[in-house]
Amino acid sequence: MNLSGCYSLENKENLYQVLKPASASTHRTFGQDITNLILRPHDSDKIDSQDPQRLGYYAHEIFAYLHKVENNFQANFGYLKAQFEINESMRSILIDWVIEVHLKFKLMPETLFLTVNIIDRFCEAAIVSRHNYQLLAISALLIACKYEEITVPDIKSLSFISDHTYSQKEILAMEGSILRALHFNVTVTTPFRFLERYARLIHMDNLAFNLAHYTIELSLMDYKMLKYSPSQIAASSIYLTNKLYNNDSAWPQILIEESPYNDTDLRACAKELCLNLQGSRQSPFQALFKKFSLPRFCEVAKMVF
Repeated sequence: MNLSGCYSLENKENLYQVLKPASASTHRTFGQDITNLILRPHDSDKIDSQDPQRLGYYAHEIFAYLHKVENNFQANFGYLKAQFEINESMRSILIDWVIEVHLKFKLMPETLFLTVNIIDRFCEAAIVSRHNYQLLAISALLIACKYEEITVPDIKSLSFISDHTYSQKEILAMEGSILRALHFNVTVTTPFRFLERYARLIHMDNLAFNLAHYTIELSLMDYKMLKYSPSQIAASSIYLTNKLYNNDSAWPQILIEESPYNDTDLRACAKELCLNLQGSRQSPFQALFKKFSLPRFCEVAKMVF
């Protein structure tokens, strides 16, 4: 039999099934090895050990590392003091617009958080004129899309959303300026990634998750929230959501074990998130309220507590 053309994984597995000795009766599924026995992962991680994208059997170590490095590439609260032409109000207007564009292009949640991160960090590293502030946002979105998305909006579309205020050449030039200023460091850990982890550990339902998601996106609009680390914002959103639902424990033991926080560490941040949530209906910036009033987000913005 000529097997020279059997190069696919499927064919090799089939061949193994034929040739394996009769004594080899143990069925080994993906990720079920001695690592699981040593780490004794939580139930959700055991389930995720079957998923090569989630790597459940390494999740504890991965997020322990992310907690250590999460602040390496975050803007510091107070950076706007060094800017001459932009201020906190202008930042809110810009982020509100970015959220609308992000929704229009149907982009991934991480893309939005990375875009805002890039905007803040560039403004911390360089002086930005009022005229170029929107250009910065467009180019930051382009970088984030290239990093996170499978399909990236073309330059013509990005120029169009600014009413052709900026040419394609200007967008690309700003992209280069941003990457040089940030030393090409665009691998960052955002609140959304931590939110996914915490919510999965406590088996949070879809409605509660979307409410927590809403609160962390509201934090993007609030310049003061830069005082807190990404994981603290995510943890506080879980804490707040559990409080609003009157759950027995706002910060369960499993989350104490899997994060650097206990409930007392989260109360100040959760209070600010709650104030943002309560003020979202009356806010002059309505992009997030409209977004999270959509059925796909369980219309959590319309909920009254």
